[in-house]
Amino acid sequence: MKIYHRWLLSYFSVFLAIVSILIFLFFTAMGNYSQRQAVKANAVFAQNALQTIDSLLKFSDQMVVKEILTNEMIRQFFDGNVWGEPYDLYQISQRVRDLSTYLVSLDSVYLYRRSDQTVMTTGTMMQIDQFADRAFVEQSLADNGNRPWTDPRVFQVFPGGDNPQKQVISLSKKIPLNSGAQGLIIANVQISKLEEAIRELLDSNLNFLLLTDANDVPIIGDNDSANQILTKLTSDYTGWTIRSGFKQTNAYGSFSSVSYGWYIAVLVSVLAGMVWLYLTARKYYRPIQLIESSIKSYSKRSARDSTAVERQDEFHFIRTAIDELVEHSRDYDRKVEESVGLRRKWLFKRIVEATEPLIDEEWEQEMDRMGLSGRSCRMSVILVEIDRIDAFLQTYSPQDQSLLKFALSAAVRETGQQRSLPIWCEWISQAQLGIMVVDDEQRLEQVAMQAYCAEIREWVELHLPFTISCGIGSCVDSPQLISTSYLEALEALQFKSMFGSNTTIAYGDVITPPPGHVLQYAERIRVAAQAFRAGDAKWEEQLHELFADLKSAAIRRGDANDLIDYLIFALDKECRTLALELRFVWEQDALPAIRANIKGFIKIEEAERPIRTILQRLSETFQLQKNQKESHKLILQIKQYIETHYDNPDLSLNHISDTFSLHMKTVSRLFKEEFGENFVDYVAKVRMEEAKRLLAADSPDSVQDIARKVGYTHAITFIRVFKKWEGTTPGDYRKLNRQS
Repeated sequence: MKIYHRWLLSYFSVFLAIVSILIFLFFTAMGNYSQRQAVKANAVFAQNALQTIDSLLKFSDQMVVKEILTNEMIRQFFDGNVWGEPYDLYQISQRVRDLSTYLVSLDSVYLYRRSDQTVMTTGTMMQIDQFADRAFVEQSLADNGNRPWTDPRVFQVFPGGDNPQKQVISLSKKIPLNSGAQGLIIANVQISKLEEAIRELLDSNLNFLLLTDANDVPIIGDNDSANQILTKLTSDYTGWTIRSGFKQTNAYGSFSSVSYGWYIAVLVSVLAGMVWLYLTARKYYRPIQLIESSIKSYSKRSARDSTAVERQDEFHFIRTAIDELVEHSRDYDRKVEESVGLRRKWLFKRIVEATEPLIDEEWEQEMDRMGLSGRSCRMSVILVEIDRIDAFLQTYSPQDQSLLKFALSAAVRETGQQRSLPIWCEWISQAQLGIMVVDDEQRLEQVAMQAYCAEIREWVELHLPFTISCGIGSCVDSPQLISTSYLEALEALQFKSMFGSNTTIAYGDVITPPPGHVLQYAERIRVAAQAFRAGDAKWEEQLHELFADLKSAAIRRGDANDLIDYLIFALDKECRTLALELRFVWEQDALPAIRANIKGFIKIEEAERPIRTILQRLSETFQLQKNQKESHKLILQIKQYIETHYDNPDLSLNHISDTFSLHMKTVSRLFKEEFGENFVDYVAKVRMEEAKRLLAADSPDSVQDIARKVGYTHAITFIRVFKKWEGTTPGDYRKLNRQS
């Protein structure tokens, strides 16, 4: 069968099938039964939403009333004196916190005692004139209580713009319930909690839901006048009104105006479509006949495929011929491009990396291509590096990466042409595009190179979804020195940790640090980590000074990564000696958060901010959990005792055990868990710090006198311990510090 007849019959079959399906769906959707069921379903939809909200608020109301009537702690608060016992107030605060915890609908609960105008929240206790919700408290005292819940309002605890504000509805209950002579208990529910309760109903694609307060102000949902309202219900409990119906996009409204005239229109459309398909098939089949005839004529002349002339399937015959032609053309183009492109890329890397000496003939050929043959030239290498290459590789597919890199290469070439700079650029790695600039001596200056790089960076920032940084090597006048300029450009990019991303760094602008200079920060990192582990208040200051020095120093990118990794290693090592519950917080929460937030950082500041923020939050958590332990207060007393009585020669675990009535193993274990170091080491550290102070001071005391002052009976023992800690003898330490 000819493709002409197949095409015609296929179109007729598809056309008739689609028309039949549309007619069936059209008249099915128009059924009166579906219309009535849709209206009923919408009424049930609105009723369920209103009942859900009322049930949630009624349950919260009942539980608050129950707490007023049955909770002895709350009664004690309203019957108590101005402040009461701290532990009693703590228990009352915890009970208020528990109330807002097990009632998941409640966002916050606070108490107001009328006798002394005191407000107790879950986290603090204050006078009413310091409370941001004072106006609502005064309004609640004067209110007659017509409705249990208020309309939506803004709630915050402390006045001021920094204090978070929440959109809530509030339940106010007087104490006692009838008079309010003693005060109020106020519970707040966030509007977002109500939205969560009916989230499944709000996400409907067919129905809309609008909840308004007694003043007809929207609480949940948008008031779109185009939507068709089918159901309107008002709550007897809250006085709120809920409206529901079909959305504007629903097919219900558009189908309501359909009449029997559509039958005739559908039939006419079917007939017109059949005639149109027939005429179109005849019209557009003529070019196919001409193409087939031309190919057959060529096949007969070439005598390559005698069977192709007799084929009955025109499309298969034409497609096969075209596919062969396209495949031959693609193979040829691919081989040419690969040959030229690979050769140029290999030659470029050979020049900049100096892997093999470049012969003069090859260099002259490249100069001829750039129109510089026979002229004195100077050369410079620029490296363009994609910032945050890891994110770039994860975000885009290999095809998209190739397309974006092609766009960057084209921009580099076009910018060079606009500036009349002969350039040669090739990708030498996944992240780096090498640019060799060759020009006469007068135009190849550092300022011109930086302006060229700035123009490229500006274009990339405006048109591509990433940024780049440029490293500029020095100008050279010999092809054999191009590799030197390349290495300098590569070295310049190593200082992105100091200059940042999306910047241009010239090799002459950086000061190469001496080898091993980063080792000076290792000890400071270790000390800061130990201070954080021990809960020392100076840890944050030490960390801030460390990062300040790192930001001001000339540090390579690799060295910056190594220092940050060592800081994380030191913190992890110290925190692994914490108590089990504190170590769990570090390993499960803090450590993964630090690694995730500093991944792919470029400047030191990008690593400093998340590390300091997470450590500050973690320190507060550690201190809170430590304060809840009785042993924490005891071990702090022991530490204070050591710092006061370090000059006692008998200061030891046995002495501390007798003084505080504890077993020696208990003292050692608690000291290790709290401060991360042994008892003996801590005593020695305190004594050595005092000894260093005395030795550095202008004092006539001998080494033996200083040894006795810091708790050592024998000077030999003192000298041995001092040398172990400081690496030098007390006498040498005194000479060195007095000379300085």
